[in-house]
Amino acid sequence: MYQDTDKFVDLNFEQSVRQTAYLLWEKDGRPFGSEKQYWFRALEEQLAARETVSDQPNGAIPPKAANDSAAND
Repeated sequence: MYQDTDKFVDLNFEQSVRQTAYLLWEKDGRPFGSEKQYWFRALEEQLAARETVSDQPNGAIPPKAANDSAAND
């Protein structure tokens, strides 16, 4: 699946965006033809979460973000 992927791509991040997009899509009843909408919503969420983590000392997840991610599981 990833053999042609550039070595500088963060595959874990891409997978988390993919999983988030799928969960958002499922939560909304699996509407047809909205793939890009869910991908970009998931991308925004994951970028915001990544930024929040990078702002914390030692990469710690702040309590609110930790609770949000636990609710999505």
